[in-house]
Amino acid sequence: MPESSKYVIGVDLGGTKIYSTVVDDKGKILASARKKTKAELGFKSVVTRIAKCIEEAVAKAGIDYETQVLTIGIGSPGPLDLTEGKIIETPNLKWKDAPLRAKLEERLNKKVTIDNDCNVGILGEYAYGAGHGAKHMIGLFIGTGIGGGIIIDGKLLHGYNQNAGELGHVILDPNGPLCGCGVNGHLEAFASRLAIEREIRVAELHGIPTKIFENGDKTERIRSKRIAEAFAAGDAAVKPAVIKSATYVGYAVASFLNIFNPQVVVIGGGVVEAIGEPYVKVVRETAENNVFEIARRNVKIVEAELGDDSAALGAAVLAWDSIE
Repeated sequence: MPESSKYVIGVDLGGTKIYSTVVDDKGKILASARKKTKAELGFKSVVTRIAKCIEEAVAKAGIDYETQVLTIGIGSPGPLDLTEGKIIETPNLKWKDAPLRAKLEERLNKKVTIDNDCNVGILGEYAYGAGHGAKHMIGLFIGTGIGGGIIIDGKLLHGYNQNAGELGHVILDPNGPLCGCGVNGHLEAFASRLAIEREIRVAELHGIPTKIFENGDKTERIRSKRIAEAFAAGDAAVKPAVIKSATYVGYAVASFLNIFNPQVVVIGGGVVEAIGEPYVKVVRETAENNVFEIARRNVKIVEAELGDDSAALGAAVLAWDSIE
């Protein structure tokens, strides 16, 4: 590896894990490292764990941190104050007004750029994944919750208060189920993994036969992989729950097509990674049947490609873009 090579660090900070990558200017990951977040230990401890995770990735890459690493990008749960580089509040980490950028710059002695984790996930897919080559893109990640992001003219849409793109919180029915944020009828309340699980449990209570709980504790969360297996097997409780989720995502995507007129809509997240094209097909067909013809013309609605690497690569894009 030439000594003159330059790299950035892309970090995906989540409620359960920290994922650090060393990335070149073509989006190639040279090396990566993971650590548990352990948010319960507090903000200062997590900053230390991020720094150690970065150090491990750099050591694996076999490069010199001081001379070859230019800068660092981080995707973090939000909402965020991008100007100050602070996490305003995050239920996943239980922090308020946490000065993430300042503390990391102090610890790492490098410039740090932060953005919302879903935004950088979308940015990764835009730069190196399913959205590559588009200038206008919408992205949705279907997991425990639903996150999203919007790219217009090649740039992330941040909005007036810097927190645009909360697509999982579009209201589909004000009389619908309660969302985790405390408001009724959001897309997340209809279509997230937790919403799918709720539908499965209600179906079982009403006597619909299901094998989803075989060999497992009914009080445990139902993971995406298990949902996908039961869906593929045609489980009578699981299949309708998954189709309902994808259908509601399709309704939301129809609205986004009418409002933003993107070239591509990328659908990802743990649920979609597990189920794949059968889920995206329902989204696509529902959206196309509920939108103006001009808004769907030549528009692609596709599955995300980067998996766990999307946010880390998007954070690397942030880092490269921050270099003047």
